[in-house]
Amino acid sequence: MLNGDFSRYYNTYSKIHVLNPLCKILALIIFVIMVLMCSNISVICALSLILVFIITLSNVSFKKYFKPLWGMKVLFIFIILINFLFHVSIYSSFIMICKICLIVLYSSVLLFTTTTNQLAFGFSSLFRPLAIFGFPVSKFSMAIALSINFIPSLFLQSNKILKSQMSRGFNYDKGSFKDRVVAIKSIVIPMFVLSIKRADKVADAMEVKQFNFNCDRSNLKAEGWHFSDVYMLACHLMIFVLVLVKEVVL
Repeated sequence: MLNGDFSRYYNTYSKIHVLNPLCKILALIIFVIMVLMCSNISVICALSLILVFIITLSNVSFKKYFKPLWGMKVLFIFIILINFLFHVSIYSSFIMICKICLIVLYSSVLLFTTTTNQLAFGFSSLFRPLAIFGFPVSKFSMAIALSINFIPSLFLQSNKILKSQMSRGFNYDKGSFKDRVVAIKSIVIPMFVLSIKRADKVADAMEVKQFNFNCDRSNLKAEGWHFSDVYMLACHLMIFVLVLVKEVVL
């Protein structure tokens, strides 16, 4: 069951679903750093095999993972054309596209296996050490939670507005530049009004419940650390060291 465009949580059971959200976010950060570091096709292939194994463990079909990549085909074509104009080798272009694909696919693993509330909890836990420097972690985590929960509903509302405007004769693919600007404005303004109204409703509900931003937020579900979380991070760190040795030392 998919839940919006941004929050693409797939409701099933897997070894990746039960991991701590903070563990999955840290694993994503480590993986992205590894991908950005590597410049060797053999390392890219090794990371791809690891990613395929993680996708298999997530118990989500490969078709759902590769759907975002198909939506980025215009970006890939643009990268190839730009590299061709600046006389960049085909090998470098291929490596660049592979890196983008790996980052998108691993990010999809996080989104498919983590709910919006778990994402908010994970990010708040990630920034919690900054509290010793006076960083308002509780307010920041609440802002993340609200923004993450807002995005799926805004996507659904924009889709409804888009279809209603198309039924009235708006064509977003053809016409002059001025017509396209008018068509885009017909989506942006209603979306802005809807977001303001929704924010007012959330603010009224929080005021009625006497919500205190200065207090630490609690979580309904206890997200503890287990052996699987430690094992996941340990494997990523071990692979990171190997990639670092391969790319920097050797």
